[in-house]
Amino acid sequence: MPISRKHFECDGCGACCRSKLVDVYEIDTLRNPRIAEQMYPLCEPGLDGEVGYLNCISNGRCVFLRDDNRCGIYTTRPSVCVLYQAGSDDCQQCRLEAGVPLLEPTRHAQV
Repeated sequence: MPISRKHFECDGCGACCRSKLVDVYEIDTLRNPRIAEQMYPLCEPGLDGEVGYLNCISNGRCVFLRDDNRCGIYTTRPSVCVLYQAGSDDCQQCRLEAGVPLLEPTRHAQV
């Protein structure tokens, strides 16, 4: 019998882009040099090639977050943003802290 898992789709609330430190890796800066221009460099190399971070916490939002809550560099965004899971515990916590309703699973189930 197949295992049914809840599936979530990002609704573009932007809560994660307002409350996270976004790890930046060298590959991210090579893919999009604008990331290197906006990141805070690490004094010492980080884990797995981390070279800096985008500080969305103190600034109140990622510098690449547009007014419509969409990413201004979506196709070349940092790797951690690509891997961020809509509906994950972290996602839901960001939504709670931002006063945004929790993300509900989509009607179809993934197998």
